[in-house]
Formats: sequence, structure tokens, C-alpha cells
Amino acid sequence: MLIDVPHTRLLLQRGQTSRLPEARAAHLCSAEGTLWITLDHDSRDIVLEPGECFIVPNDRGVTISALSSRAVLDLRPAETRP
Repeated sequence: MLIDVPHTRLLLQRGQTSRLPEARAAHLCSAEGTLWITLDHDSRDIVLEPGECFIVPNDRGVTISALSSRAVLDLRPAETRP
């Protein structure tokens, strides 16, 4: 998925997941709550607390889950990160 908008915000409830099939260089930030991020073909699990960010290194698929009661994901192309 090529992200071609300057900013997207996703609201996830606890246990809810969202899938980004091709998150090319996406800049993922937790605006609220705790997010659990897994990348296809990568053994790491990334946990983002509010204010923390992660840049997807390539075109990997990404699964994002809310670990807290409510979580908000800010999603931007890496070039436009704040």
C-alpha cells in the first residue's frame, strides 16, 4: 500500500487489528494507547507507547493491534514525519 496522503489516523479498540499489506516506508506513531506491530517475515514484535514511532523498513506487510483499551495510530509516509 503506497500511502499518498499527508496523514491518516486510525482508531483501534482493544484487541482490534488493522492490516497494511504493503506499508512502504510508512511512519507509524502511537498518538494514544499502546500498539503492537508485527511485520511479515520479521521475528521482531514492535510495541509503541504513546509518542513513540517506528518506520517500516521496506514493502513488508504490517499488522497493527491495540493492546490498551483504545489506541490511535498516526500513519504518514516517512518523508513527511513531524
